[in-house]
Amino acid sequence: MRILVFFMFLLVFQRIVFQLLLDIFYFPLWWYTGGLRRVCIGLVHLLQDANDSLAPGLWFRHMFTPMYGQTDFQGRLMSFFMRVVNIIGRLFAVVIYLMVLVVLLCMWLIAPVAIMYMMVHVFLMQ
Repeated sequence: MRILVFFMFLLVFQRIVFQLLLDIFYFPLWWYTGGLRRVCIGLVHLLQDANDSLAPGLWFRHMFTPMYGQTDFQGRLMSFFMRVVNIIGRLFAVVIYLMVLVVLLCMWLIAPVAIMYMMVHVFLMQ
């Protein structure tokens, strides 16, 4: 009975060690293929959400619609310039958000290389 338990332990231990080594060697490949794909999809969804919440295109579609029912010339002119300022501000916010997302993507790409550099640097300094 003890031999059977010991044999089972060796089989399970062997499988765990093999899977651990396989995961360690597969991790860099996953990070730059499947993981990168998932991160890019997530960042695109974040950009779409920001665009949906700020909606510069909606403001652009209603550029010549008078605000507050002011159909006279001054009301239309003021509505036009107010919408132009609003569109510029919202586009600026979307572009800033896009730049933040690009920085996050670059951090994702650089993170493993930076961690490996730091580990090598620390071990060589000792």
